[in-house]
Amino acid sequence: MGSHPHALCMSLPVHYRPRSLAVVGASPSKFIGSIAFENCRRLGYEGRLVAVTPKHRDVVGVPAVPSLADLDQPVDLALVQVRTGRVLSVIEEGLAVGVSTFVVPGAGTTDSGALAKDLVRDLQRLRSERNISVVGPNCMGVLDLVTGAAPYIGTVGPHLRRGTVGLVAHSGAIVEAFVNAGPRVPLSTAISSGSEAVLTLADHLRFFVDDPETTSVLAFVEAIGDGPDTLAACRELAEAGKTLAVCLVGHSETAQEGVQAHSGRLAGSARTAAAALTQAGAVLASDLDELLSLGEILGTRQRVTGRKIFMVTNSGGEGNMLADIAEDVGLEIPRLSEEARTRLTERWPLFTPRNPIDPWGTDSPDVIYPEVLQSAAAESGDILIVGMDQQQSAGTYEKELGLFLAQSLHDAVEGTTTVPVMLSPASQDPPEELAAFCAQAEIPLLRGARSGLSALAALGRQHESALGAACPGSPDPTDRPDGQSPAVTLPRTEDEVLSTLAGLGLSVPRTRRVSSTAAAVEAFSELGGPVVVKGVAEGLLHKTEAGLVAVGLPTEDEVRREADRMLAWADTEQVPLELLVAEMVHGGLEVLVGYHRDGAFGPTCVLGLGGVWTEFLDIVDIHVGKLDETTAGRFLDRSRVGRMIAAARGGALDRDGVIRALCAVSTLGASSPEITAIDVNPLIVNKTRAIAVDAALTLES
Repeated sequence: MGSHPHALCMSLPVHYRPRSLAVVGASPSKFIGSIAFENCRRLGYEGRLVAVTPKHRDVVGVPAVPSLADLDQPVDLALVQVRTGRVLSVIEEGLAVGVSTFVVPGAGTTDSGALAKDLVRDLQRLRSERNISVVGPNCMGVLDLVTGAAPYIGTVGPHLRRGTVGLVAHSGAIVEAFVNAGPRVPLSTAISSGSEAVLTLADHLRFFVDDPETTSVLAFVEAIGDGPDTLAACRELAEAGKTLAVCLVGHSETAQEGVQAHSGRLAGSARTAAAALTQAGAVLASDLDELLSLGEILGTRQRVTGRKIFMVTNSGGEGNMLADIAEDVGLEIPRLSEEARTRLTERWPLFTPRNPIDPWGTDSPDVIYPEVLQSAAAESGDILIVGMDQQQSAGTYEKELGLFLAQSLHDAVEGTTTVPVMLSPASQDPPEELAAFCAQAEIPLLRGARSGLSALAALGRQHESALGAACPGSPDPTDRPDGQSPAVTLPRTEDEVLSTLAGLGLSVPRTRRVSSTAAAVEAFSELGGPVVVKGVAEGLLHKTEAGLVAVGLPTEDEVRREADRMLAWADTEQVPLELLVAEMVHGGLEVLVGYHRDGAFGPTCVLGLGGVWTEFLDIVDIHVGKLDETTAGRFLDRSRVGRMIAAARGGALDRDGVIRALCAVSTLGASSPEITAIDVNPLIVNKTRAIAVDAALTLES
């Protein structure tokens, strides 16, 4: 880590670690006109700096030239902070004199504005014609703590700490949040990527793959353009042994609209993107606080290898609260071993140790806490947490106690694989002395109970899922969303879809398709009651809402009445309706099995709770990529529906039948690029079979 500032630059892309840089639009009288120079100086940058302005001979002591064309020798990078309408001409001028890397920050408009959209198109055209690298537009720039290069338009404070965590964010404000957090997350290089006209998220991630100064990466993602390439970069990070943690926004309708307004790009399904990133080896953060916590943990280079935690607190109430949150986020809280309980109660007979352990008041803290921590560290846990509020505004005694517990924690885990964690349940900044010790001792110092515990759980799950394979269940890189398949004759109505899926291994009920009430009654006689009667027509979805489903009809009279009603509705609505009479399938868990062709990620499969409440319950898991029997089994086992099937009262339900259903919809969906969605809802699963009683297929308009 003590490399000379320029030692690595010769083999790394100059757009992240330039040996020389120019600021176009430099000015001594404006914040944005000089802040990049001040940042470079504050970070100890030793490269060549040039101000580009026709109005001044120097800017804050940096020599100036009127234009890029007046450079006596090219620079590695130019920070172009001029009006949107001038950006392209400045870049073309730079290209003419040998400058090929540019950072284009926000220039008064977001890139959803008309001028900025034109700029993005022009930059993409230049990329296709010339060897050009552009970070942005609509970004904050790049901040490299390895060389001190800072073509970055925000303030870099004095407490920023160099480390091995890379950061890339579409939003400049997120990069600012990490910079303003000072020493919390030790950074190597921070990239504000903006609208990614030229360099994409995948490009930025690949820089970190090969960077020896970076051991883990944080990403804040608003939209993913090229899904397969981004996932390939994620897998490359995982294969390099570098953890990627991602905060992905756009789950709500309001947020998706905001992504489109902010980035000028259509937002794909955030749920699909989250599934794809997880399959590619990434850890997901639910919000910025959790992403910061992940950065703090990863910055210590501690490896969280599981979810078993032991906690030592100074409060029974806080310990119970931490236990509630820990279980809620998926951490495991084992009982203390008999050996540990015996050892502690022999020393303190009135003490009743349990996990979380609260020894407060049993003896002097400097006597009991070190021994309790030693006992907890000797248990078979993955993580040892000291939970105690630590705030800058705390009293001297409380600050000294927190520092003592951190030192005792460090001593307790020495020589073990247990990860030590200091956790302040409240989210205020801790005392500087404690923060300095934890940084030196490589102990994560987490602020906020839920965000800190969630981050630990996410890392534990990620390690567990990676055991036995680099990235199990990763999307197939050949499954590009624009992939073509041979043309096939596609089913149109429910019974045709069910028949096609039956040919692919899916179990379906016996049915008869008829066009009159008399034929419906005859079908009832053939099938035996009770039956289900449905109205079917090409393109007709959501039959229940239209009143075109009648279930459990036990007599000919009821079949006749319902058939007459549906056919009368068809006459009124002028719909060419036929009737599907099907045997009634009783009992079992109602499951949704589906397929969707995502615009960014290609084929995806869906598994969730089904029936008429499926959208309201919204219990759904997603697999990105095609499914075969093996991957379908893995998908089912890690899903919530899979856990319900395995834990059903009275014995497990038909797992193999659900796997066949998943494979059937995946195979049918992949058979034609015209198919955009398939819904099997419900698939009724009991102990002996899984049978599809309704199915629909959607074609591209």
